[in-house]
Amino acid sequence: MTYPRHRTGSKPKPKRPDMPDSGTITGFGAARGDIDSCIVKVDGRKTATIMETDRVDLGLKLDMPLSSGLSERLADLHEYRLARRACFQRIARKSRSIKDIRDFLRKRSHTERIIELAVTRLHEMGLLDDERFANEAATSIARRTPSSARFLEHRLRQHGISPEEAAKAAQEAAGNPLEEATKVAVKALRSLRSYEPDVRLQRLHGRLARRGFDYDVIKQAVDKAIEEMDS
Repeated sequence: MTYPRHRTGSKPKPKRPDMPDSGTITGFGAARGDIDSCIVKVDGRKTATIMETDRVDLGLKLDMPLSSGLSERLADLHEYRLARRACFQRIARKSRSIKDIRDFLRKRSHTERIIELAVTRLHEMGLLDDERFANEAATSIARRTPSSARFLEHRLRQHGISPEEAAKAAQEAAGNPLEEATKVAVKALRSLRSYEPDVRLQRLHGRLARRGFDYDVIKQAVDKAIEEMDS
């Protein structure tokens, strides 16, 4: 399913269908591009699109009267289907934390009840796991951006990872602080060649500090990097 693009700053359209409070189920139609879903028709009008398994679970049949309770349930299932599909597409690109998915669904204007339902079911399916995400993300960040455990922990906590899980994953992925700091220093020195020595050292220290390295480690790494560059 292709969703329309929204203008920057505009609020996405609600994901819940405009359901009648009463009526009669008069038919079921095929959902375009989704063989696992069906369209529920009430009094000849297309209303909610739900997963086929949900239709079976609800025992929906032709000529079945629509109550206000059933109407609300169909609206929930319609919205959940959209949330679920969007999450699958999101997770397929790369691993996400629970907070990432909650924030993503909120931006798509899903209701909190459906957001929690989607998160719970994705977790039960093993598709959302903060501990696994923390380990994968910390390893990936450390590989792309040599940095301290403190820096990695901070990045993980931005994704809603608990302090305990973030600290554990960061420590395992960070490697030797001096070695990592030296990698950063050597690379940085190449890009700072045109600066005066004092400015070069100031910027080099600042770059390492932003990666979360301690002062003693920074000093040793800078000395070692300069020695390597001069040799």
